Amino acid sequence: MEEYRFLLMNLANKFGTLFMFAFIVSNLKPAREFIYKKPSGIKDKVLLTVVFGIFGIIGTYFSVEFDGALINTRIIGVATGGLLGGPVVGLASGTIAAIHRYFMPTGKFTQLACAVSVPLEGLVAGLFGVAFRNRKKLWIHAAFVGAICESMRKISVLIFSRPFPEALELVKNIWMPMVIINSIGLALLFMVIENIFRDRERIGAEQVNLSINIIDRLLPYIKGGLSREHSAVVTDTIQNMTSFDAVTITDREKVISHSGISLDNHEPGKPVNSERFKKMINDGEMIQIDSTIISPIRDGDEIIGSIKFYKKTENTMNKVDREIAWGLARLLSSQIKIGRLEENSKLLVEAELKALQAQINPHFLFNSLTVIASLCRTNAMKARDLILHLSNHFRNNLTIDRDLVNLDVEIGHVKSYVEIEKARFEDKLMVEYDIEEGMDCLLPPLTLQPLVENAIKHGILPKKEGGYVRISAARDGDLVKISVFDNGVGIPEKTIEKLNDENVKHIDSIGLNNVNQRLIGKFGPEFSLTIKSEPGSYTEMIIKAPCTAGVRENKNESEV
Repeated sequence: MEEYRFLLMNLANKFGTLFMFAFIVSNLKPAREFIYKKPSGIKDKVLLTVVFGIFGIIGTYFSVEFDGALINTRIIGVATGGLLGGPVVGLASGTIAAIHRYFMPTGKFTQLACAVSVPLEGLVAGLFGVAFRNRKKLWIHAAFVGAICESMRKISVLIFSRPFPEALELVKNIWMPMVIINSIGLALLFMVIENIFRDRERIGAEQVNLSINIIDRLLPYIKGGLSREHSAVVTDTIQNMTSFDAVTITDREKVISHSGISLDNHEPGKPVNSERFKKMINDGEMIQIDSTIISPIRDGDEIIGSIKFYKKTENTMNKVDREIAWGLARLLSSQIKIGRLEENSKLLVEAELKALQAQINPHFLFNSLTVIASLCRTNAMKARDLILHLSNHFRNNLTIDRDLVNLDVEIGHVKSYVEIEKARFEDKLMVEYDIEEGMDCLLPPLTLQPLVENAIKHGILPKKEGGYVRISAARDGDLVKISVFDNGVGIPEKTIEKLNDENVKHIDSIGLNNVNQRLIGKFGPEFSLTIKSEPGSYTEMIIKAPCTAGVRENKNESEV
């Protein structure tokens, strides 16, 4: 018992020093960024191998001599490498630590046993790492792996160390102390690692919440373009709600608004001619110089100005600041383009298209923001992805200054919409695509989304168990037949008659009626929207358009 106590106290003391070193290193910025990143390439695996191989060597040096053996915490470094990097990293880092252990001048009795077992322990830890990946409370599994690996080493001592009676007596004395200390050590180390990931999720959630709050406050102002009045509200809001000390908006020639600490030549109306501004205009990319971030504001492909973010203390811009700056610049660009397109929509021949557009944008925005807000606490990264989907959807939704667009543009638009709706309704909604290859057609913009939205909203969602929507397109002679089918609740015959009535202006029917009228106006009465339905069973909406195989002038617009 006294020997147990001696070993436990000495091992705990050695591990405490080693743990403090690991804790300090894990809180350094480069180490945290590497932990966030999933090691995949050869360079990452080599780096992990070297780091945890050295960690294992340090564990050997922090050892206690006992009956010709070195009682140590070597396995903590090697097993951590395997659990994080996989079998290859575990085996390689174990080999590094084993070679060092073999040539140690002390602990000769267990020299060969340790040299043989340590690489195998790393390999086993790596296999467990693959099995345990993405599980919660990884520290519990790490403690289990520590016990397994220590047991492997003691078995190795019994196999390779001679004379056997001395090996057996040694194992009896050191087995439990080493299992206890190294299992607890691995558990504590993985608690630190899991805490790093929790910090990342918390920061991500705070960033998403901040972005949503800023969007909510700025939406009424940023559609009007870079006017001085609206820009002043934008810079004031951003500066007050973020950690930036100053925010400036410019056009291509002069400062429009500035909020925060006073800076030279940043008063509204002052010309902008700095080299960093010229570089941003020429490259069209966000740049960071010391404590300043400059990001372009675009109207489509044209750079019309910039938004600048400042901090008064040098080298304090972090990754979160860069993400916020990039996201806000993108939001401004999207909303400015929205404003311009809304102004241009007055020139569209179909006046109801503007009403349809006004119906879709607020409806989709408010529902999407509700979904994003609900995800902020549970899945911050998914919430961030949905913000990007929402931005892409707005861009596609409002790029309607063309008379006709390709089918693949419409399909791409529908996919952006569906991705956000699937996040909202999860397993209740399935969407299938069956698009024949090698054919194309031209359609009025915003033709398919109202059909898909109607299928989801009025067909699938009223069903308790949900259902599916199938979007198909195939050649039909010289035409392309496009079908939106859902196995939802169906539509009563009287309702179908109302939907086909061009005089109906009910909010739920204006989308389908608008699609029908624009198809007729563009292609003729024979191309009107056809609706087939059986209440309680299905609804199918069919449109046809002239086939224009090979036309791909708008293809890039479908990429999201």
